[in-house]
Amino acid sequence: MLRSAKFILCAFVLLYPYGALIEAQDGRRYVCLLSDPPNQCSEYCVSALQPVIDHLSKEQQDWGTCGVKLNETVAKLDQIEDQLTATQIQIESQHAFLKNNITKAIPQDLEQRLKDIEGNQTALGNQLKDGQKRTESQLTAIQKTLSEIERKLVLQRYQKIGSRYFYIEHNVVVNWRTAEQMCIEMGGHLAAFQNEQEYNAIAAQLKKANYWLGVNDLAKQGEFISLASGKLATYFRWRKNEPKYNNPTQHCAYVYGHENVMIVLSCTTDVMHFICQSDSDV
Repeated sequence: MLRSAKFILCAFVLLYPYGALIEAQDGRRYVCLLSDPPNQCSEYCVSALQPVIDHLSKEQQDWGTCGVKLNETVAKLDQIEDQLTATQIQIESQHAFLKNNITKAIPQDLEQRLKDIEGNQTALGNQLKDGQKRTESQLTAIQKTLSEIERKLVLQRYQKIGSRYFYIEHNVVVNWRTAEQMCIEMGGHLAAFQNEQEYNAIAAQLKKANYWLGVNDLAKQGEFISLASGKLATYFRWRKNEPKYNNPTQHCAYVYGHENVMIVLSCTTDVMHFICQSDSDV
């Protein structure tokens, strides 16, 4: 490359000799006048082109340095790639090792064991349900027994008259609504009668006093129902000209013990004894 540069510069000087002299004179600077251009060109061109030659040499050195650095970088990348490959191989080896150990650690019959556990849980759940049903059944039976015992205790205050049980209060006097509440607390309701035989049997035990019954026409005047059953009353023994209404509150019937007949009086203001029945059939 150096020889090519020398040849080009010498050709340039030979083609323009006069221009070189004039340029030197006008520019008032030293110019080497060539008396023997072929022999003097080499030294002159080399001195004139030395900076260029130095620059090209430096560039060539820089390129050489870059090439060395590039080679070093490529070598480092190859080294990193080799390390990554080795690391990946090591990871895969460890993964295979762990997988093998885990496989050995897990019992071969684990799935069957799990199925057995699920089966046992299902069986236990069924047993618990059966036990719960039996317990609920036993509690129901106990509650029924307790209700029957309570009923028998309540009925101890009642007496059997005819085919049914009645309680006759001979001492306390209250209004009609209070009498009904007291019958409810004793497990019954104010009484109504199913036939004449029953009525006569009860009337025979009454004193010469007045006794509330559950017969009333509060819903509709003249249409008497039983407070216990909510149905139309089936038997009446009205006093002559009864029922009659001397005021708007007279809707509740009672037994007039002096004559053993039924009369209508006020449900709120009048007070008297009362008769309870234990059932709600009539």
